[in-house]
Amino acid sequence: MIGLELAVTSDDSHRIELLQTLENLSHDQARMGDCLECRVYERLPRSNDFMWHQWWRSERQLEGHLASVAFRTLLGAIKVLGTLESARVVELQDSTSVMGAFLVDRVSTSESLNEV
Repeated sequence: MIGLELAVTSDDSHRIELLQTLENLSHDQARMGDCLECRVYERLPRSNDFMWHQWWRSERQLEGHLASVAFRTLLGAIKVLGTLESARVVELQDSTSVMGAFLVDRVSTSESLNEV
């Protein structure tokens, strides 16, 4: 699996509108195309920081999404209502969900610590 992670911030005046827009776009994108999972997280206690996570089975599917109108719509909404702080591509192996990725990462970290 391969994922896209976007860190987004907003100011207080656009916070609610950005959150609603990200939520609506995440539902739309999860229903369309090859996207396996799309979630928006809010960082606590800094409630103006958001994390967008989206997952696909292959790099080709992600590349198709990056060239899509849906992705340009997402970037446009972020540009108008907030700031894109960072973007990165995350690769996962032997995992079918974000929680699975977390568990795989935890196992890898534990194994690395045991080797020391």
